[in-house]
Amino acid sequence: MTGELWWVPSAIVLGVVCVVVALLVGLSRRRARAHDLTVAAAAAERSRAAAIALVRADDLIEANTDELAFALAQFGEAATRDFAAALALSTRQLREAFALQQKLDDGIPDSETERRRWTEQIAQLADEATTRLQAQNRDFSSRRSLERDAPLVLEKLQRRVDRVGDRVAAGAASLARLSRTYSASALAVIAENAGRAQAALNEARAATAAAAAQLALDAALPVGDQLQAAEHGLFRAGQLLDAIETGEDRLHLGFAGLARAFDAADAELAEARALRDAHEEPDARGELNRVIAEADSALGELRSSARLSDPAADLARLREVMDGLDVIRSEARNRQLRLDNARGALSGALLAVRSQLTVTRDFITAHRGRVGADARTRLAESERRLTLALAEADPVAALDGARRAMTLATDADALARFDAR
Repeated sequence: MTGELWWVPSAIVLGVVCVVVALLVGLSRRRARAHDLTVAAAAAERSRAAAIALVRADDLIEANTDELAFALAQFGEAATRDFAAALALSTRQLREAFALQQKLDDGIPDSETERRRWTEQIAQLADEATTRLQAQNRDFSSRRSLERDAPLVLEKLQRRVDRVGDRVAAGAASLARLSRTYSASALAVIAENAGRAQAALNEARAATAAAAAQLALDAALPVGDQLQAAEHGLFRAGQLLDAIETGEDRLHLGFAGLARAFDAADAELAEARALRDAHEEPDARGELNRVIAEADSALGELRSSARLSDPAADLARLREVMDGLDVIRSEARNRQLRLDNARGALSGALLAVRSQLTVTRDFITAHRGRVGADARTRLAESERRLTLALAEADPVAALDGARRAMTLATDADALARFDAR
């Protein structure tokens, strides 16, 4: 019986495999359908957004055609030239967008890539046209607001003209005062600001006068251009006058910083003189004398009351001179330190070589018959070097001689002991 049912387990396994395969196929198909639905929904959303943008741009072009006619009547052809150009360009873009929309709506089959590209182009063209026309609308809305409030704006501008006139006079006086202390190079950045501010103020004053005359003639006439010109002139004048005040502050700060630099230079010169007077090397004293004299001369010239100051240039020159002084002073200090260190080490070196010479000499005396000429020669040379070191005035050279004598004495001792063995 068991032999007759041998195929049952295989059938069960095969059934399970078929079920799993069916489930996987069904899942894959559902995912594909879900993806297709997502893609279709995205495409539909893009088409809807492009259609909305196209309708909005078309309505805006129609509204701005009327708006341009009103602006032309109110402000004239010159003032509306940019508006007309923007409207013409936006109209051409919208025609192109409608042509693309027609391609999407006709009965000719299109690929998904083409439909996507055309839809994006429609949205881009419509958005550009809308943005451009909205900017023109804002501009002419501001102009109408300005024209509506023209009398009040003109009154404010006339008061600002008077205030800026007082500032121009104050700025010119400041420059005249500064020119008695600071050089032309220091004032070069702001020297012409008062004159340029006066020119900008004159333009603003002329613009306000023209606007006032036009309003007096006919309150309905547009004066926005004159008011904007006055505003621009006053703004430029204010910037130039602000630069005078800022420049004056910087000059005063630079002058104060230069005074502190002078004090620091005096302290450095005092240190350099003290080092020069105490230095043992004539060459180092000569170099220090030279840079001290150069620094003294530069400081005297920079501090002279007969010259006008340029704080930035003067500080740069002072730093250059003091940097040169610092280099020579550092070299001289290192050389003096080398002398001091050599002098401190010399006594120990002399004591050591004398001790070694005594030990070597005693050993050779005790083993006179067995010590050869090499050891005796080195001993004699060591004694000679020691004599020279004791006579040397330069502690560095004396220390070198003592160390050489020590080396020779050590060699003599080693050779003597070798011979004795």
